[in-house]
Amino acid sequence: MGLLINLAFFALLAYIAYLVITTAVRHGIDNSEVGKMLKQKNGYQEGKFYPRDDLDKD
Repeated sequence: MGLLINLAFFALLAYIAYLVITTAVRHGIDNSEVGKMLKQKNGYQEGKFYPRDDLDKD
């Protein structure tokens, strides 16, 4: 029983660490000078999601 609780706790901590790291990396890259320069150089635009265009057109 103790092993099961430890595994669940470890899984929760790993998930929280994953969220923190991915958020920090995305935020860091987007706000860095290199990230801004790459976006400007490549003309990067965030794609917008349109649900109507996502449907199969059979």
